[in-house]
This record gives sequence, structure tokens and C-alpha cells, in this order.
Amino acid sequence: MAWVTVPGSNSKWEYGNAPLAGEYYEDANGTVTAGVRSFTPTGGTAQETYVKCRMIGDTANANGPWSELSKNYYDGKI
Repeated sequence: MAWVTVPGSNSKWEYGNAPLAGEYYEDANGTVTAGVRSFTPTGGTAQETYVKCRMIGDTANANGPWSELSKNYYDGKI
């Protein structure tokens, strides 16, 4: 797994591009591929979320906790 800068985040956030089971909310709706959960609710708009995120340089919490960030939101910042 590599940490990758979240595009549009002004180099503040990074996400794990291959998180392991237990490193993200596995019971959330959608499918996780390359660190991004994709889900489209019935009659709704596609939602994408980076599932294992941290502030860039935050190596003190190597085993978590991690956050989730909206890919849809940051895609709009590019």
C-alpha cells in the first residue's frame, strides 16, 4: 500500500491506495477499489469516498485512527 496525495486538497490529505480489511468501514455500502469506495443509492447520484485517510506527515498514528474523505468534494477542487 502507498500513501497518495488527495487531489484538490492543497497537499493536506493523503489516502491509502490499497487498504487492508479492518482499516476502513467494511460494512458501509459500496465497493472499495484502489482506496476509493463507490456507491450509488437508488435514484441518487454516485458517491465516492477515500476510505483510509490521514493528514500528510501524520506518522505518529501509524495504526490509525484514519478518516474518510469525500472524493466527490475534492474532485470539485481540482
